[in-house]
Amino acid sequence: MARNKVIKEQKSYESLQGLFDEMSDHLQDVIADNNRFSEELRYLNEFIHYKKLDEEFLYFRENAVEEYVEDLPFPYLTLK
Repeated sequence: MARNKVIKEQKSYESLQGLFDEMSDHLQDVIADNNRFSEELRYLNEFIHYKKLDEEFLYFRENAVEEYVEDLPFPYLTLK
């Protein structure tokens, strides 16, 4: 009887370990994506500053609206 309990607990542990490993891999992917997006944002900000588009960017950010197109599955930002 005790042996069955040990086997059952071992299977539960292995199952949890598998889930932990899967979530750890997923979290590592999310962290890598976040790092890549942060670097991309840094380059975009520096490009805006380099091209002296700071005021135009602020205007766009404050006045842009989402526009929906039936052919696209997502909205995009535009000025009206």
